Amino acid sequence: MALEKKIEMVADLVEVAKNFFVDFFRPDMTLEKISEVVSPRLDEMIKKQERNGLKYSAGKFSVKYADEKHFQLEFEMYFQDIEGKWHKCANESDLRDAELLETGAWNTIKALKVITFPIEKPQSADDEVLKKDKNLEAYKEAELEKSIKPVTDENTIDIEAEVNKK
Repeated sequence: MALEKKIEMVADLVEVAKNFFVDFFRPDMTLEKISEVVSPRLDEMIKKQERNGLKYSAGKFSVKYADEKHFQLEFEMYFQDIEGKWHKCANESDLRDAELLETGAWNTIKALKVITFPIEKPQSADDEVLKKDKNLEAYKEAELEKSIKPVTDENTIDIEAEVNKK
């Protein structure tokens, strides 16, 4: 691979990563909405780098708790060139105001501290690049279980006994 082409390819990776976090947030964003917005951008980034001769290997996208009022987004992706050398494409956003997030999403981020989505290479146009985070799914299930109250004797009324009293 010619040195000029390789320098251009690495410079393009840096430029793409640098410009990734343009402000795409709207009020009341959920984690699912973040995924819907970010996934096509990551997909396009992978396709562009593969058109430039790099082979996508692996990556991750994370939503991280920063402090009581902020969160941060980041991604890392790894590509290999035809000579077998590895190239990392990564960036993190500035701190984002927690008020941009829907309350449930913010509570989840505060509880888990970091939510990481593996970045998969899409096989077709309909594939999602970001796959579900197992910790997030387990957290959601636990929260759902907490909200469902079990039926106990103290929560029930014997209708026949009540009718017979009258």
